[in-house]
Amino acid sequence: MKTVIQFYFKSLSFISPKMAAHSAFNIFQKVRKKGIRDREKEFYNKARTYSIDFDPEPIDVYEFGNPEHDIVILLHGWDSNAGCMYKIVDALLQKDKRIISMNLPAHAFYKHSKTNLYVCKSAFKTFLSALPKDKSISIISHSFGSAISGYALSELDLKIDQLVFLTSPNGIKDVFVEFKGIIALGNKAYQLLIKKAEHILGEPLEHVKIQDKLKSVSFNHLHLFHDKNDKVISYRNSINIHSSIQNSSLYSYENIGHYRMLWHDELVTKIMGII
Repeated sequence: MKTVIQFYFKSLSFISPKMAAHSAFNIFQKVRKKGIRDREKEFYNKARTYSIDFDPEPIDVYEFGNPEHDIVILLHGWDSNAGCMYKIVDALLQKDKRIISMNLPAHAFYKHSKTNLYVCKSAFKTFLSALPKDKSISIISHSFGSAISGYALSELDLKIDQLVFLTSPNGIKDVFVEFKGIIALGNKAYQLLIKKAEHILGEPLEHVKIQDKLKSVSFNHLHLFHDKNDKVISYRNSINIHSSIQNSSLYSYENIGHYRMLWHDELVTKIMGII
């Protein structure tokens, strides 16, 4: 299948770079919706649910715990859903925290199946803006969700206690460069793709670096967790973010995976010592 896709984009890039860029951007925004796994279903069975107005669809919000207590926000990654963090929810409930989570646009139960960094960032900003202002707030995010957290917070005047990134991309342009190679997109088509992305974001991709965005965010401490052998997001991303942010700590693991880490007993115990 990968060979077929590469042949398609290599040929289309030669025939019509504009069409190739448009087609590539549609694929880039496509969310691969997966069924809710059995171990994730308890999340939805036990959560208090409500929605927050947002275009094109209201944001699905899930809440646990005592509404009067300090808040811990959970944010999942790309091609995933809020239920993937249920093990962390269960542990936080034992610490008597108020947990609030959301499904990113086009994920899980939404009708739409396409989204992008800008839409997800905007949705998370809307979600954060609806939080009470008199409670301590910490955020635990995974993968793409960590990039969304840093990006959204850089545009809000919000004080965060603990930021916990369970892996994170760093330079967003690196994601596009990797995508270009995966589908064998031609150079001219790639430049058109970049222009389209920058038009949506409203800034050059070179400016969208999480390590830079975090410098304008108010938080007590950033905790970075990453598997040295992560095959989805390179460990180097967390190293670079950690090197750039003074009030940060990097916790390195081996062979706990990119997704499996969310259910790893030792890692969850470590998080509970932070939150």
